[in-house]
Amino acid sequence: MEPLTTAVKIKSIANHLKSLPDTDLAVYIEDASLEVSSSSVPEAYRERAVRYLAAHLASLNVRQVQQQKVADMSQTYQDGSESNKGLDATAYGQEYARLLKRFAVRPSLNLTVL
Repeated sequence: MEPLTTAVKIKSIANHLKSLPDTDLAVYIEDASLEVSSSSVPEAYRERAVRYLAAHLASLNVRQVQQQKVADMSQTYQDGSESNKGLDATAYGQEYARLLKRFAVRPSLNLTVL
């Protein structure tokens, strides 16, 4: 399957992933492309959906600084429990969920009037 987005596009929306090698991002892109290709997201929005899902997946595996303190040089990192929140764990996952919801296939209601 051809990847639906690029590492460059992902890094443009997720600055904290710029140090991640493109080969690592390629794995997330591949997973996201497979997931999105089997969804109800229209073709025109698929690249965007893959970009946000791949950024979400990669963000779950990169330690991000949550708080910095200048005096005495202190840093606090996210504790990792964020990954237990599913798509809500990152802003990228939330955007992907919004796209899925927007294009969700709703079952049609067939009524017969007698």
